[in-house]
Amino acid sequence: MPEKKKRKENETSAIPIKRICLCSVIGSALFFLELILFSAAELKFAFGKDFYLPAGIIAAVISSFAAGFAAVFKQKKNALANGAVTGMIEAVISDVFLAIISGGSVGKGLGFVALASIISGAIGGVVAANVKKKIKY
Repeated sequence: MPEKKKRKENETSAIPIKRICLCSVIGSALFFLELILFSAAELKFAFGKDFYLPAGIIAAVISSFAAGFAAVFKQKKNALANGAVTGMIEAVISDVFLAIISGGSVGKGLGFVALASIISGAIGGVVAANVKKKIKY
């Protein structure tokens, strides 16, 4: 009779807190890297002050999607919730650092950036749960 395989404790946990937090921190770093690239583009092409909010939302969407995708890709359970939590933690980390950098004066658009992070993190989690492995022939 074949022996039963032992399951790893990390694979059976309902909420992978460690993975979610790690992906949120990496997503926040990606967010600030994207903001640096957008700032360099603004200096080069002088888009004006109307450029900042769309650039922040685009950076938040891309980084949160990637973080939500990475957080859910291995486990593929509770995809919507885990992706949204990843986006929320990333939004909190990013918003705190943005407030510190700006000296405490943050604009009204920060709420939109946080909302975009949460929604795109949830979408990234759902996409990661639905990705299927390629079949090798």
